[in-house]
Amino acid sequence: MGHPQIAAFARLADGSAKATRNVAGQKTLLGRVTHGIAYDPIHDEFTVPQPLGQAILTFRGGANGEEPPIRVIQGSLTQLQYSHTLTTDPVHNEIFVPDSEGGVMVYPREANGNVAPIRILKGPAGARFRATALAVDPVSDLLVVAGSANGQQGLFIFNRTDEGNATPKSAITGPKTGLRPVTGSLVIYPPKGWIILSNSGQGPRGPGEGTGWSDESFVGVWSINDNGDVPPRWRIGGPKGILRMATGVVLDPKNKSLIVSDMALNAVMTFSFPEIF
Repeated sequence: MGHPQIAAFARLADGSAKATRNVAGQKTLLGRVTHGIAYDPIHDEFTVPQPLGQAILTFRGGANGEEPPIRVIQGSLTQLQYSHTLTTDPVHNEIFVPDSEGGVMVYPREANGNVAPIRILKGPAGARFRATALAVDPVSDLLVVAGSANGQQGLFIFNRTDEGNATPKSAITGPKTGLRPVTGSLVIYPPKGWIILSNSGQGPRGPGEGTGWSDESFVGVWSINDNGDVPPRWRIGGPKGILRMATGVVLDPKNKSLIVSDMALNAVMTFSFPEIF
């Protein structure tokens, strides 16, 4: 069984590098199935979901060892059921949480305790809307949600403050996108309006082959202005490529690079990617 922890490494760490610090232990309240982490550079905090505890945990940026979170969102009022990823919007002081059963929950950044969401995005009326990852563009005031609506896989672009049965402004869906299904992590680069998705490739392998992890994991880049069956502008990985289960992605604009975590390879990979900056 995996040991629940958050490990920090030097930016240029390579090979079998040792972590510079670890957040781990009972007091941290961390669980095994946390698949997302969001760093807030304005307030120097990082936030993670705890799906088994139906909770959202926020730590100070320099947390180390068996250090408890500074805030915990948990309880019946939260309406959280099973959330394994999230994102923060430090500009508007909000936390966005995609819940596999309840749409997208939004909480105040400083919420603590048994706190109800300030709004819930449920997707188009009459559609079975499932959100698996999301990102906020505070510049264009948009919310991009990766997931599905009535089984249609894709990226759905909403106004940031949409709630209830809102219809997306646009949707990136179709065979050319390569999104089948959409699981992984999502970030936005607001200066250029790029949407970057690490698509893990989890899902059906093919007729009669059951379900599981495929060999089609990749990182794709789209524009917030894209709509319809649009292939990614850039793509890392793909059929039988270097990636196997790309579950996390983050940008390093200062060094013009893209960082990807891969669950199957048990690795964190850094790619030079000056084109998107």
